[in-house]
Order: sequence, then structure tokens, then C-alpha cells
Amino acid sequence: MYRIILTLKCLLWFLGKWEVDLTWLPYFSNPYTQYNNIREAKYLLANNYNPYSTDGIFQKPLIVYGLVYIDNDHIFLIADILISFLIVSLFGAKQGYRKSILLFYHLNPITFANIILKNTNVFDHLFLLLTIYSALKIKLLSPILFGFLLYLNPQYFIVLAVISVIFRRETSTTQKFAFKLIAFLLVSVVTIGCLIHVSYIITGDWQFIEKTYIDYYFPKDHRPTIGFLWALFSGLFSKYKSLYHAFFMLLPSCYILPLYNLFVKYAKREKEYLGFMIGVSLFCSFLYFQYIAISDLVIIFILLFQRYDWLFNSLPTIVIIHAGCLILFLGGGLQLTWTHSFTGNPNFTFFQVFVSYVFYVILISEGVREMLKFRTIQKKEENEKMKQNGEHQKKENELIDRKLKED
Repeated sequence: MYRIILTLKCLLWFLGKWEVDLTWLPYFSNPYTQYNNIREAKYLLANNYNPYSTDGIFQKPLIVYGLVYIDNDHIFLIADILISFLIVSLFGAKQGYRKSILLFYHLNPITFANIILKNTNVFDHLFLLLTIYSALKIKLLSPILFGFLLYLNPQYFIVLAVISVIFRRETSTTQKFAFKLIAFLLVSVVTIGCLIHVSYIITGDWQFIEKTYIDYYFPKDHRPTIGFLWALFSGLFSKYKSLYHAFFMLLPSCYILPLYNLFVKYAKREKEYLGFMIGVSLFCSFLYFQYIAISDLVIIFILLFQRYDWLFNSLPTIVIIHAGCLILFLGGGLQLTWTHSFTGNPNFTFFQVFVSYVFYVILISEGVREMLKFRTIQKKEENEKMKQNGEHQKKENELIDRKLKED
């Protein structure tokens, strides 16, 4: 079934003339993901100008120059298909989840819109999944891919909590785990340094550092997005902005150790909850990120729903999901109407997004609570099995002793 849907999706993409501009709508695009930046960079490079000498290019140099050099839209469709197959191969242990998630991904208008709009965050999602895949399958590549992921978007540093759990489960002692993790981080740092140096060689100067990293976390552009920090920062006095930007930039890193302790203690078989763990980690990180797009939320919730049995264990969860999605898209629809009538108020977008995130925080909190309950039940079952095995072994030993005495 999903093969037919994938074929229809590809045909629809190839045969359709998708010249759609939704860059003005913050739900689908933002200044750090939109393809218009690549078009502008292509024009500037054709006229022998450095694209980072302007204020409009925010993507990393390897992405900008790579897309200008390839100059083929098929790369976005290929990346989208690779993402779907990686999700299934990594988190599709349950047959029901495997089929449902493929249908949800390929039939989702948001993921299709992401291909049409050619948002560059699709490469962030691809390298995220490649990093996790290599951490499980190809160990030597994982720090290199993790370095490339952080080069593209440092917000994914929180994935270190997930990688730490994978490494801890595979090592017998704490000393070996610490050595493995330090080596992983060193190779990742060297990879980032090499990529930045290559970017310098390509661009010819260090201007891209300010545009793609400093402005990434200390932005001057406070246009509405589906994150809620833009409204907070746009209303702050100038002298306090840098302090609060630095605070929210470093805050996600504070979650790494608590998340590691949470998952390494309460989830015994990481392959059964790996997607849920990544989803929770990414949500904690992107909650404090100004330039989140709707496609990022889709990926996060696809990963969270690996354990739909935890999320849907309570009836209020269904209400929470519907309410959160309804409010989020209601805000988008009203903003669409108000933009064309020139009567809109950007604060309305902020409040709608804020309320929807409140529902999502409740949803994830409920999911984590169910995970803890599930692990407690697992421990009880394991202890009962151990007792039964011990009693059975004891009876067998007694029978053997009796036979020996009789003989």
C-alpha cells in the first residue's frame, strides 16, 4: 500500500508545476530554512559577489554552495524518501507503527509542502537520522555525522543524550563508556572544525560565522514564527536581548544529563523506545528555538509516536492532541486572512502558538509518566520471573539430591 502511495507522491511531484510561495507564512518557512536564500545566493555568485556580504543568506556555506552547484530540485525528493526509510528501519520494529508511520509521512500535506517549498531543514532531519543509524550500525561514522549535524544546526546537540544511552548499553564498564563518549566528542569537534575551515576556503572570509551562527542565536530578525521566543525578544530592551538570547541558547544543554539519567534507568531495551527518546529530547531543545518550522514538529511527533501506547494510554491525551493542533492551525488560518486584509496582529500568532505548546508539553509529560509506569511494571514482572526460575531451580536441585541419596 505505502509503495503505491510513494509512487503517487513522486508522480505528483514530477508532473505538478509547484511554483508556490509561502515564505510570508511562518508555519512553513522562516528566514533560516527558505529556498529564496539559495536563489539569492545563486544570483550573487553569478555576479561574483560573496553571498554572506548581504543580510539575507543564513544557511551554512556547504548547503548554499552545494545546492547552487547541484542546481537540481530532485535532491529534496531524494532526501525526503531517505528520511522515510530511515524512520522505518530505525523505529519500525512494531509492524503497526511501521505501516502507520509510512502512510502518515507520505500522505502528510506538510511533508509534501516541505518538498515543494524546498526548505533546507530537510537536510537537518536527514543527518539526524543518519547519525542515529550510524551510532547503532556503523560506529566509526557516527561522530563524523554528528559533527556535520551540529555544523548544520547546533540545536541538535541535545541528541547527545540519546547517543550516550546507546553507548552506555553497549559498554560493560563506566570507564569504557566515558572513554568512548570522550572520543566521540573529540572526533565530532574536529569534524566541525574541518567543515568550518572548508567553509572559509569556499567563501574566502569569515563573514559566514556571523550570519549563520551568531545571528542564528542572537537574531536581529523578529518576524513571527511558530516558536514563541520571537515575541519575547521583540519586546525586550536592546541591552537585555543578548543576555536572554545567551540564556535560551544554553538552556537546552542543561537537559542532556537529566534526559540521559531518565532514559538509561527506566527504559531497558533502547530499540523499543529510541524514537520516543529522540522525540522528547528534540522537543526540549526546539521549545527554546526561535526558528522552528512546522516540518520540524512533524518529525518530532513522528518519533514520539513510536510509543503511541504510552501517549494514548489516557483519554485526555486525545483531547490534548486535537486541541493543540486545532489551535495551531486556527492561528495560521486567521493570520492568512488578516494578512490579506491588513488587519492582523502578530501577537495573536504568539498566543495561539503559546497555548498549543502548553498542550504539547502536557502530552509529552503524560507520555514520560506512562513510560515510568511501564518500566515499573516491567521490573515487577522480571522479579517475579526470577523468583519463579529460582523456585524451579531449587525444586530441580532437591529432586537431584533425592535421586543421589536413593542411589
